Amino acid sequence: MKMDFELSTPRLILRPFKTVDLLAHLTAVQESTEQLSPWLEWCTPHYDQHDAHEWIASSRLSWQTDMSYELAIFDRFDDTFVGSVSISALIPMCNSANLGYWVRTSYHRQGIASEACLALAQFAFMTLGLTRLEIIVHPDNYPSQKTAIACNAQFECEARNRIFTHGKIHNGLVYSLIPEDLFPR
Repeated sequence: MKMDFELSTPRLILRPFKTVDLLAHLTAVQESTEQLSPWLEWCTPHYDQHDAHEWIASSRLSWQTDMSYELAIFDRFDDTFVGSVSISALIPMCNSANLGYWVRTSYHRQGIASEACLALAQFAFMTLGLTRLEIIVHPDNYPSQKTAIACNAQFECEARNRIFTHGKIHNGLVYSLIPEDLFPR
C-alpha cells in the first residue's frame, strides 16, 4: 500500500508513520507510560529514541508489505500527535484482523480513540475488503472497553488465555465489528 495514504475525520488526520514523527511519538509515549504500560508491554519508562526509531521503521515496513496498517493520529487543527490506531494480525482465511489503539494521556476521554477506530474500520471494510475486526481487551482495561462499545463493537466473549503480556497470560474480552455495524442496511 502506498505510504502517502491519509484518512481524515472531523477532528483527526490518520496517516502512516514518518521518520519526522519520532520526537512527537516519543513524547506522547513518555507522557502516557503510567496509563499505557499495564496494557502495552513495549510502553515502559525506558522507551527511548532508539525504540521509537525502530517502531516507526517496523511500522513503515509492515505497511509497505501489507502485514499490518499502523497509523499515527494527529489533531487536524494543531497537528499534535495524539496516538496510534492499527489493523494487525490479518488472517486471510477468515478475512479478519485485529483493531488496536492507544491515545496519549492528555487526550484521554475526548472520543479520539473511537473516532480514529471508526475511520480505520471503514477503511478496513471498504478498501481492504475485510469482513471482521476484533478488538481484544484486558478485562481490567475499562477505558479500552468503553472505546470498543463507543465504536458499536459487539461483545462476544471472554476468551481464556487470549492476552500474553509482561510474561503473564490473561483472559481477553473479545469485541467484534463487521461492516453492518458501521453501515446498517
